[in-house]
Amino acid sequence: MSDHNLLLDLPPPAPPSSVLNQTPAFARPWMVVTVALAVGTVIDVFALHQPPGVGLALGLIIGLLVAASVSLLMDRTTPQGTLPVLAVGIVIAAMVAVRTSPVMLSLNIGFSAVLIGVLVQMHRDPRISKWTLTRYLLPPFATIDDMAVGAGRMVIADLAGNFKEQQSDRLRSIWIGLLIGAPLLLLFGTLFASADAVFSDRLDALVHGILFGHVFWRGLFILLIAAATAGLWRTMRDPQLAEPILEQRQRMELTTAMTVLALLVGLFAFFVATQVVGHKPELEGIVDYSANARQGFFQLVIVAFLVLNVLLYFDWMTQRVDGRRSVAFDRIAMVLVALTALVMVSALNRMRLYVDEFGLTELRFYSTVFMIWLAFVLAWFVVTVLRNRHSLFAMGLFVSALGFVIGLNAVNPDALIVKANWQRHVEGSNFSDRYNSELSLDSLPTLLAIRDVSAEDRWCFIEKRLVNERERLAEYQEKHGWLADSWAAARGRQLLASLDLGNARTLACRDPRRGG
Repeated sequence: MSDHNLLLDLPPPAPPSSVLNQTPAFARPWMVVTVALAVGTVIDVFALHQPPGVGLALGLIIGLLVAASVSLLMDRTTPQGTLPVLAVGIVIAAMVAVRTSPVMLSLNIGFSAVLIGVLVQMHRDPRISKWTLTRYLLPPFATIDDMAVGAGRMVIADLAGNFKEQQSDRLRSIWIGLLIGAPLLLLFGTLFASADAVFSDRLDALVHGILFGHVFWRGLFILLIAAATAGLWRTMRDPQLAEPILEQRQRMELTTAMTVLALLVGLFAFFVATQVVGHKPELEGIVDYSANARQGFFQLVIVAFLVLNVLLYFDWMTQRVDGRRSVAFDRIAMVLVALTALVMVSALNRMRLYVDEFGLTELRFYSTVFMIWLAFVLAWFVVTVLRNRHSLFAMGLFVSALGFVIGLNAVNPDALIVKANWQRHVEGSNFSDRYNSELSLDSLPTLLAIRDVSAEDRWCFIEKRLVNERERLAEYQEKHGWLADSWAAARGRQLLASLDLGNARTLACRDPRRGG
């Protein structure tokens, strides 16, 4: 035997556990790579290099289908719950091609990406109804790790193992030659560029136009998506149930947590008392009224959100090994939740007064809806976590968050805001035509309906917005094509096509910024 370790009469060293698994998983790895490249190319063509719209929606749907089809491709049993999660993901991803509000686009894209991670991790641990809150928070990060590690295994084991020994040696020699030749090319290229201006111009055009131009970046994106797809398939070839991330044990003395919560209860009780005893809702000036209602609401939203996180943290820190709960902890937690509910009532009342006075905006609408969702989550915390049903709490949080996003898509927030502000105007309040005309295309049909039924003089900013929007939509479609289009944009073009706007472009609009 030629092993040099025999000179020392020692056995060969065992590979460290951190080394990537070098056992081939695919009999035809190049076929897998080809399919992954095709997926990367399709996603690149549809989803990337243009604004959000139909293309990005299709790209996200493809990503969801790829994540959900892992079991079918690997000839494994599809985890229960895959189809419902996939269906919800497709609905949310499709809304990227419908809604144009920046907030809704961010929510739809973000939740679609999260659901891709959830679908992937379901192949590791299909018992989604047993997941804890931590398991729901980890999928996006765990999926990125699976893609990176799987891509490394694909290259080291499957592709490299597919070559014969001579071919592997030849490829290794080529890589070494490329590594040695790259700095030499850089050195001599720099010298030639300094010596001749024509060569310098041609080299600059080559580097910026080809090597680092549009083709380069598109090729790089395709390779990255293909590597992520192939790596995901490689990791999921033999998935194992995920081990508990953190063992269940008590990490903090119960008395410590009780002391912290008792201090918070005292502070919250004092705040609630000030809202009932000696509180003066009538403020001297409109500026004071605005500042108290606006700032007070958003600060109380943060308070409610932080209370939820504090309760979850101390519940996790004080969990006992035997799983039993402390009655005292549950009682003080319920008192804190009840006081938080009163704080939230105060916050919602402030927002109601503020909206009655100044009207509805995106920030006011989304903050209020978020506060209502927080109220549900706190109630769900009492029903589940304080009864040791942590998995049920996590499932409810996950489902309610999805319902939150789907519900927002269904009500069309921007159109709802304009409609609510117009209703206030009908009842005698001011209508800020400038603000309401600056919302996304989702509100355009509502604006047109207001324009048609209004018996007053024409709304100046709305008229100008309609003219500008008609021109912008035409240019936008011509420049970006159908992949960057959306349902809202298509409907807007249809509604504006035959609209008679007269001399709206020449109108001189006043800028009162009425209605906040």
